[in-house]
Amino acid sequence: MTGGVELGGRTRFVEPRSEDDPSLGEEGALLLAPQHQGDTVAIPVTSSRGVTLGSSIWRKPGLEDAIRGVPCVGQVRLSPIGGTVGPVGPCWLGVLLVTRLPTPSARPLDLMLKVAQGLLQRGIARFGARVESGRVEGAWCPGFSDLSVEGRKLAGVGFKLTREVGLARLIIGVRRPGEGELAALDGCHRALGLEVREERLSWLNEVIGRSSLDWGAALMLIAGRT
Repeated sequence: MTGGVELGGRTRFVEPRSEDDPSLGEEGALLLAPQHQGDTVAIPVTSSRGVTLGSSIWRKPGLEDAIRGVPCVGQVRLSPIGGTVGPVGPCWLGVLLVTRLPTPSARPLDLMLKVAQGLLQRGIARFGARVESGRVEGAWCPGFSDLSVEGRKLAGVGFKLTREVGLARLIIGVRRPGEGELAALDGCHRALGLEVREERLSWLNEVIGRSSLDWGAALMLIAGRT
């Protein structure tokens, strides 16, 4: 699959890989970086239902155990990429972005956020939606890299940087999950002193008006294949 976003480089989608694929670990992911500066490889990630804990929190004493104890949380994974609690599973489209950073690159996080935001914006632009960045209070994994439509979070991005390569994990809410999954997601955030409020969330199928949208169709949309 190929797609692109004109931000000084090219974004190329490859075939999906499982969240548990060893090649998506930190060292393996760095080896997937493209050769040319500014270019990005986008790897769709398939996952069973659960959460992925970002590197900024899972090392905190007792926190991982607390989240694993949340009822109906599903599988709990640890990620080398920054962020707090990222939801995964059939209702969420995860894409690992591996970017060869330009040299020099004064603000690499801004560059990678623009790549993620550009992919999402291009996919939904024809539906009249506009993607904005900035923290959305009451959303899952809230932070400066929240991507929202009309003030409600649709996607989030976590980052990890090396001197030459940047990793970004883009998670998009494809469709509203069941009550149990939302309650578990809220429970995970309450372990951090946060909460998830449904009125602060948006879903891709609702944004584009396609109630039947599933994971595969969402990927085709974001990859520019529909």
